[in-house]
Amino acid sequence: MVACSRAESGDIERGRALVADRTQSLCLLCHALTAAGDPNHGNLAPPLDAAAARLSAPALRERIADMRRFNPATVMPPFRSTDGLRDVAPAWAGRPALTEQQLDDLVAYLGTLSK
Repeated sequence: MVACSRAESGDIERGRALVADRTQSLCLLCHALTAAGDPNHGNLAPPLDAAAARLSAPALRERIADMRRFNPATVMPPFRSTDGLRDVAPAWAGRPALTEQQLDDLVAYLGTLSK
């Protein structure tokens, strides 16, 4: 498992693009950006603005990296871990879904949603 306790400065605009990218981060498949929702966003998980409002940047980062540490039964993918995964597409086998920089960028953008 990758240790992810740091919360370095990320790029807000790259994070915004990554949240919207349904081919890589997949955030909007399960989350809406706000509690008001959006018909093109998911409703299986809490709104992203609520997460940024209640969690510090390091805590948010750790949950995105591998939510299984906080809830072993989560359906959220571990974006910075490959431990215990099965049925992974060959292109992703043995590598995390996000880089450390992408994770920093996501956290930077999500932090703007609570303001």
